[in-house]
Amino acid sequence: MKKTLLAVLAFILLVMSTNSCKTDNKVSPAPVYNMSFTLSAGTSPLLLGPTNVVTSAPMKYYLNQLQFYVGNPRLIKADGTEVPLTNMLVVAFNADPGTVAAPTSVFNTEFNFSVPTGSYKGIKFGIGVPPKLDTLQFLHAHNALTDPYNQAWGMVWVTMKDAGSKYYTMRNIAIDFLVDTSKLQNQAVNRDYSFHILNDQDTANLYSDLYFADNFSVDNGASHNAAFNLDFSNIFFNSTNPIDLRTSIGTDMFSNDIQGIKLGEMINKNFYSSLTLK
Repeated sequence: MKKTLLAVLAFILLVMSTNSCKTDNKVSPAPVYNMSFTLSAGTSPLLLGPTNVVTSAPMKYYLNQLQFYVGNPRLIKADGTEVPLTNMLVVAFNADPGTVAAPTSVFNTEFNFSVPTGSYKGIKFGIGVPPKLDTLQFLHAHNALTDPYNQAWGMVWVTMKDAGSKYYTMRNIAIDFLVDTSKLQNQAVNRDYSFHILNDQDTANLYSDLYFADNFSVDNGASHNAAFNLDFSNIFFNSTNPIDLRTSIGTDMFSNDIQGIKLGEMINKNFYSSLTLK
């Protein structure tokens, strides 16, 4: 009898030990880097559409659409090694989401990436299409919902040139907003502005890297959240490089539009300086 009981106890202990080993051997998922983008008008959150008129800027305005490429985002490890997250993604804010494509992993305001474990000290990326991902990339079709070049996002124009050959133009930044430009600021917010900051065969590529210091460490199963905010008011109404909206009506930055190219360069410069890591 005693031998039987001892055998049963030994078997139970063996099963418990085996299950314990199985639990200990579970593999935790890789760390996740969560990257999100928000908008503000100065220190206040910025909501889109005609019911959200901003009155804190020198001119009243409301934003209908803002879309821009984030190019070549990569984390910087503590030892300086770069960890690429993706080649490009489209940050998209729209007053009427029903008029644009549905959000995807590359067309959104929030993005998630699996990253190696370790310690990191920051992130680098640029606004727009990196030079190595220029128009040559458009010689084949881009249709997948996970492709940032997809024309459904509204950031790529395809026109015809030179006896029917295709001519591709990418918008690094696309802005549509309405402004009250009256001196007394007592008129309707109804002057529509469309600004397209381009990367194409006509215009110099305005892409350059931004660096944001961000010290953190992640292990398997952990995540890190990085929230970037764009102060939209600062793009047009900052004190050091303001955009004169009374004389500017918009720009597509094509080669024969010298004034528009200069305007686009000013907007691009202000855009870069208006983005911060919260």
